[in-house]
Amino acid sequence: MKVLITGGAKRIGNYLAKHFAVKGYDVILHVNRSISEGEALLSELKNKYKDQNFKLIQCDLNEWKKVAKVFKETFDNIGLPDVIIHNASYYLNKSLADTQEDDMEQMMGIHLFSPMVINKAFYKRGGKGNIISILDTAIQTNQTSHGMYLLSKKSLADYTQMIAREWAPTIRVNGIAPGPVLPPEEKDAAYFNEVVKNTPLQSQVQLSSISDSVDFILQNKNMTGQVIYCDSGQHLL
Repeated sequence: MKVLITGGAKRIGNYLAKHFAVKGYDVILHVNRSISEGEALLSELKNKYKDQNFKLIQCDLNEWKKVAKVFKETFDNIGLPDVIIHNASYYLNKSLADTQEDDMEQMMGIHLFSPMVINKAFYKRGGKGNIISILDTAIQTNQTSHGMYLLSKKSLADYTQMIAREWAPTIRVNGIAPGPVLPPEEKDAAYFNEVVKNTPLQSQVQLSSISDSVDFILQNKNMTGQVIYCDSGQHLL
């Protein structure tokens, strides 16, 4: 079994890479700027799981028109994954009024266009299995403080459900919308703790809860086109 994880070097992606390795998967780890972190993670995994294969793929998902070539070559040379996790993300802190044209393409490129291109390369080669999009609990809202980021994530959620219908029965496609898992890189602990306190369950979302949600999707053969809100109830606010 093989998994492809985009944005796999740090945070949720790093945790999921280790989770899949424990379960016996070969891991294709995509990175952009976090090359050193990705190489360190692969070295760790190779030392622990000597009978499994681990590969590092580097490309900028913002340059989405170049992504098809990279992943076509990856799939041709390494083989098709059984699971694709679209985890790569960039949290652009701009209102819609302040959003520039380059911001629009960057957010859509990372969160929608590149996943579409990767999925299409997978599908056209006869891929079978599961695609999971890591979304954001805020897709239920119309917040504008990170407007273009959220709009692109909303688009990824809609696209996830559309291809779930189009590509059934050979490919199941679902999403996970996390809430407060880790503090945003530009925010301090006090901010994060306040967010957690204001969720209905008043508890931080554990990384293990994300992997539990992934496992549930993979094990539930009748599940497609669904979004799991793993967010301590934050989407209810």
